[in-house]
Amino acid sequence: MIRPVLRKIDRILLRIPSLPAGVRYYTDTLGLQLLKQDHRLASLKFPDSDTELILHTDPDLPAEATYYRVDDVRDFYTRRAELKMTFVSPPSPVSRGWRATVKDPFGNVLLIIDRCADQPLAIEDAKPAGSLFAGVVPRVAARKSELIAAYEKIGRTADDLPYTPHFETLYRIYIDAMPDPKPTRSETWRHLLNLRKKKGILPKLGKARSIPPEISPEDRDRLLAMLGEDIGKRDRLPYTDRFDALVDEFNKTQQRPISPHMVWRLVATLAK
Repeated sequence: MIRPVLRKIDRILLRIPSLPAGVRYYTDTLGLQLLKQDHRLASLKFPDSDTELILHTDPDLPAEATYYRVDDVRDFYTRRAELKMTFVSPPSPVSRGWRATVKDPFGNVLLIIDRCADQPLAIEDAKPAGSLFAGVVPRVAARKSELIAAYEKIGRTADDLPYTPHFETLYRIYIDAMPDPKPTRSETWRHLLNLRKKKGILPKLGKARSIPPEISPEDRDRLLAMLGEDIGKRDRLPYTDRFDALVDEFNKTQQRPISPHMVWRLVATLAK
């Protein structure tokens, strides 16, 4: 007998124009039970199962998405070749478990999640892996002095850093100075972005040294179309599932693959 991998539907995401109106309709008319609600989303429970319906008004969440419950996402990841699954990125922690975005052999995207941890691993914000704000609210606060010192030592502008050995060196210096739990690359990038937004915090390092590759007008339009509304949030793209998928999708149209850093430099240039 085949061992079940996809156990059940864990949650369904659905975007609606008005959260109060949506909650009233799905509870009063369709009979779901409201579990919790804030200004942007509401969790509702189906009466005959523990599957949740997540109603939301967040433009950074997909209009529709389904999470499938599995026993262990990390075990799923180690057996990805056997299961013929492609992970968009390694598993990321959520409340009491892990989640990931995978593709089946036919190119269909599946969102998977488990609940295998006894204690919360991270603060879950209901955003699916793959969104620009993917994963979790940062588990650790930024250490400004350590990050600034690492940034000064590397001597590269923020635009020059994503997906380069320079960022890896900065990341290693930074986390070596941090207690557990260590920040992820995504969290470290966000910490750096927050410092950059505050004038006078990061030293002036001039212009980025790496030069975006030359692409045709057709490729430029193609990349813009792939970015869609995310073009206005380009700084939040690095180290997300969304950006990994963008690189893969764009490189399918190229004769020679372009490195993630150079795709980032193209995106950064297009967004200016």
